[in-house]
Amino acid sequence: MPDNSVVVNLNQFERSRRAQVSAETLSVLHGCRDLLIEGATRVLTRQTEAMENTLLAMADRSPLLDTRNTYYGAQGILNKQANELLSACKDVYCQNFSDFALNREKTTGSELLELSLVDDQDFEITLAVDKATSRLRFNCAEELVALDARIAHLLGRNDLAENDNPLGPRALCEAMLDGITRMQLEQDVRIVLLNQFDLVLTTELAHIYQTINRHLIDRGILPDLKVGAKNRAQGSGSAQHGTPSAGTGPAMQGQTGGDMFRLFEQLAHGGGPATGGYAGGTGTSTGSGGTPAGLAGFSLLDSLSQLQSGALMLPGGGRFELPLLEAANVSNVLRSLQQSPVMQAASPLDAVLVDAVAMLFDVVFDEASIPDRLKAQIARLQIPVLKAAMLDRNFFSQSNHPVRRMLDAIATLSVHLPDNETGNARLDAISQVVSRVLDSFEQDIAVFESAAVELEAMASTLEETLEETVDVSLQPDIAQIKQSERAELAPVIVHDFINRALKDQQAGDAVREFLRRDWAQLLTQDYISEGEQGAHFNSHVETMRELVWSVQPKADMDARLMLVRILPGLLKRLREGTAEIDLPQKLSDRFFATLVILHANAVRPNSQPVPLPEITPEEIEALAPAPGVPEAVPVVAAEAEPATPEVEDEFTQRARGLNKGDWVEFHYDDGTFRWARLGWVSSIKNTYLFSDQDGMNSFSIGLHRLADKLRRGEAVLVERKSITESAFGKLMNLFRQKLGHA
Repeated sequence: MPDNSVVVNLNQFERSRRAQVSAETLSVLHGCRDLLIEGATRVLTRQTEAMENTLLAMADRSPLLDTRNTYYGAQGILNKQANELLSACKDVYCQNFSDFALNREKTTGSELLELSLVDDQDFEITLAVDKATSRLRFNCAEELVALDARIAHLLGRNDLAENDNPLGPRALCEAMLDGITRMQLEQDVRIVLLNQFDLVLTTELAHIYQTINRHLIDRGILPDLKVGAKNRAQGSGSAQHGTPSAGTGPAMQGQTGGDMFRLFEQLAHGGGPATGGYAGGTGTSTGSGGTPAGLAGFSLLDSLSQLQSGALMLPGGGRFELPLLEAANVSNVLRSLQQSPVMQAASPLDAVLVDAVAMLFDVVFDEASIPDRLKAQIARLQIPVLKAAMLDRNFFSQSNHPVRRMLDAIATLSVHLPDNETGNARLDAISQVVSRVLDSFEQDIAVFESAAVELEAMASTLEETLEETVDVSLQPDIAQIKQSERAELAPVIVHDFINRALKDQQAGDAVREFLRRDWAQLLTQDYISEGEQGAHFNSHVETMRELVWSVQPKADMDARLMLVRILPGLLKRLREGTAEIDLPQKLSDRFFATLVILHANAVRPNSQPVPLPEITPEEIEALAPAPGVPEAVPVVAAEAEPATPEVEDEFTQRARGLNKGDWVEFHYDDGTFRWARLGWVSSIKNTYLFSDQDGMNSFSIGLHRLADKLRRGEAVLVERKSITESAFGKLMNLFRQKLGHA
């Protein structure tokens, strides 16, 4: 495919590279997460007494009363609330990890987008986290090199910044600080506890990271990677493939002005081998002043003005007119002009300018992605554009010149011309603007200014209207895709929530079976329907946690009174949940009967618990509901495509770099193509949802399938660049070649 995508003005904003998360990837990430946070909390629990002794010793040595009280306060927290403290740190880390894995934005992240003054306390906290992170990273440098590379590979990235690894020291330190903060402690106490945790982990964290690396190796994640050999290969292919030739990029914008006109002058004054042809190409001798004897009294501009309105009357009664322009056969009439008697009135510099403008239109007409019916409108402007270039040489030096802006605006409207009545109406509006320029332009460039403003406003309005239409029309498709993706991830997510609720808890087999077999169905339905942030999902997760707590032994009166207070509401929510999943009545009755005994045992002090009723295997088989998994919601239909290999290369990076509002040109085997506008990208599975030029029809495609189409030339990115700027860059190269400076 030629590198000649249409030049349009697209939204420009940067988006961080997306991580594609499959259920398998998420499961591997959860395993790594558990190894890190479980290992860290285990180490901290084991070293709690040692940390207390250290704090007491530091308090004894401190000469300041406030400092001593801070150390004593931290020691008291470890002595009385160590389990609660570490549990809070663990919960924060798991939540932050989920936010990262599922590409959710942190609610506090927007605060970091603005520069602001921070007070001394905030600065002290930030400094403490920075120091703790640096110390841990220094002591785990070798292990982290390999871990960063493996996590980057698992997430489909080329590289991972050291603070972007969700398993890295930074993420761990921030989670520990947030967990400590949840305890409503004074800032000095928080910093002291963070420092103690950091000092303990400094000697142990490297072993935990080694375990995580082995865990990833066992699952085939870069098993041959040598520790310490970090792959920093970037997608440098973009500098080698698909890059416009010299002179077409933004760097040429400042050069295509004065440099280009100097080239014109060199050519006009004999600077190149083709100079002889620029005097008109007819060999006619000129008289004084450079005007050919055959057209005495005529100027090139006068001739162009006559041709703009129709035919040119030649001396002796002759007549010359340019070929008619038709949409089906767009032609460069300036080439015909160069071979006409009109050029006998041209100076050498004028001849060079005519050639330059003719070449510019050659480039525009070679642009495969501009529809012919729009090229026909551009072609009507050839004579006015040539006149403007001769009248105002800033045309060649100013990228925002009114004439260039008008041409760029017409090219921009390519994406808003669907092949239907709507597109025809828009084409008529463009044609009317072009007709006004043809009728009114004589020598005042302001005519192009007003036309450019009108066309730019038209493009802006159409883009805004399209965006509004797309945002509304795609909502059902987006909801459907999200549900489909959540259906794939639901078993992993629900399994993880239940495991975390039951971990190290004396819940009993009946409760464990109920949660894993029955309550999991309810959580799965909730997750598919509304996601992890949904009200129903979170309510049912909280009910699950209360259920697990309710059957724990209650050693003190406060806990028993708490159970009495929450029990009616808990039982009500449990019954409502079992009704939602249509749990068989016999199975429901048996569970609630068992729950009565479990609650009685939980509040029974120092006595033999009441035994649970036994159930035979036959009864279990008769009571158990038929196994079933909630049906996955079908993905918004795209073309049926075979499985695509997940290749990471420059084309994958191009696909990742697409933003909402960007356009892609899809080519088909029958030679046709269509424009498609990116309306939405899934943050979980990297499903791209495109709409057509009207925004009414949509289709979806996966990241790697899109990258494969780009690789095969079946899809072409519509790049954001000016059509005239690109053309002038190519002209620079062509004229340099004429001068022998290729």
